[in-house]
Amino acid sequence: MNTFALINHLDLDITRAVSDMARYYDFASNKFANVKVIFTQETGLIKAELSLDDGTTTFFVEKPNEALAHTSGEINRCVKLLSLKVFGKLAGKTIELPWGILTGVRPTKLVHKLMDDGAENPAEYLQNKYLLSPSNANLLCDIAKLQKNLLADEARFEEAGIYIGIPFCPSRCTYCSFPSGIIPQDEESQQNFLNFIEQDIQNVVQLLGMRSISPTSLYIGGGTPTSFAEKPFARLMELCSKYFNLPSIKEFTVEAGRPDCFSVSKLQAMESVGVNRVSVNPQTFHDATLKTIGRNHTVNDFYKAYDLVRASSIPIVNMDLIIGLPGESEKDIEFSLHEAKRLAPENLTIHTLTLKKSAPLFGSKLSLEPESASRMVKRGLEIAHDLGMVPYYLYRQHYMLGHLANIGYALPGTESIYNVQMMEERHPIIGIGPSSASKMPLPDGHHLAKLNMPKNIRTYEENLQVLFEKRRETLNSISN
Repeated sequence: MNTFALINHLDLDITRAVSDMARYYDFASNKFANVKVIFTQETGLIKAELSLDDGTTTFFVEKPNEALAHTSGEINRCVKLLSLKVFGKLAGKTIELPWGILTGVRPTKLVHKLMDDGAENPAEYLQNKYLLSPSNANLLCDIAKLQKNLLADEARFEEAGIYIGIPFCPSRCTYCSFPSGIIPQDEESQQNFLNFIEQDIQNVVQLLGMRSISPTSLYIGGGTPTSFAEKPFARLMELCSKYFNLPSIKEFTVEAGRPDCFSVSKLQAMESVGVNRVSVNPQTFHDATLKTIGRNHTVNDFYKAYDLVRASSIPIVNMDLIIGLPGESEKDIEFSLHEAKRLAPENLTIHTLTLKKSAPLFGSKLSLEPESASRMVKRGLEIAHDLGMVPYYLYRQHYMLGHLANIGYALPGTESIYNVQMMEERHPIIGIGPSSASKMPLPDGHHLAKLNMPKNIRTYEENLQVLFEKRRETLNSISN
């Protein structure tokens, strides 16, 4: 059995950086019985010494950027570059990496930092220092420029996004890793849960008033908020109307992603309080796939829900599609993309399948190869372009098929403020409900104070007052 010994003589833990690069290569072959890699730093260089059991030794070096040479971020960057060379040597091949050595969830944050620091050509920097392809480097820069026009940096301590998390769904999708449960069928349990949500909302409104922070976006997600019965859902809408000054909020979004719990009365409840964005998500336009992934609705159910929203006063609809669902071919995905084009929503979010360890499908062999997924992501971009949309936010995940990305497209003027606030982490996000997160950007604009609410509903309900105090302390970390 092969062994890999990592010997680290640097002043920080580089295990994550090395393992992030190792996942691109399959070097566990019988070609080498023992591998040893020693990382050192001396004379202004980061060095990697690769030794094999046959006595062969190969040296690789990287020179850090002089101004950043002693920062952990710069050392990790050099370690990743060296790791690629080490694993490429072991595998006997060089792998093309469209996203280079960027492995984080939010690659656009790096572009914002480069722009804040006055970089003359961030795209070129990404290509040279992080090995991004020209197309992806330009994509990130275009998105960051658009985001700066959507949300002014100067107001980042005066405005906030509000997230209300409803951790229930009508059924569990097999690809899902979110900590949500099946909705209780009795309305009394649903109403009891909303009693705690109301307390949570009241506390947030008080905190916002104390700090003179105005909510600019309100997003109700989950889970599936519309999994509530009609009366509890109407109450949830009324709570938002009662406690938040809705006329001052630029956008009010409800995640109504599951057609199997959509209804006319719920749509009317949304309209009555001024919801102006709604997500209705097919994920795919194939009934066989919907059954495989555990969604209790048909494509026809989606069409009916979509038509209802289109006949309403809600002006902006988002639609999600997932590339790489079990059993789907490129032809299947192409059909779904063209159906989305035919229906012409204002926003289209194209996800690449990500199977985390908590997802029931984790570890399953998928039918779509990474190369096919990459082609379909490109087709998604073309379809969005045909609709007149532009990419406005992007994020990536570990275990993502083909190491690709999730990309949100929008018609100009319909971009989701909340999505930008959440993904770029440059404006406060206040989380309400189980599994929600409150994130406060620190004055440097690149670090956060963060509070995660408990995933367990009972733990959340039994510790509300303690959680309120922790959230207040987190909010107080903002300093003008």
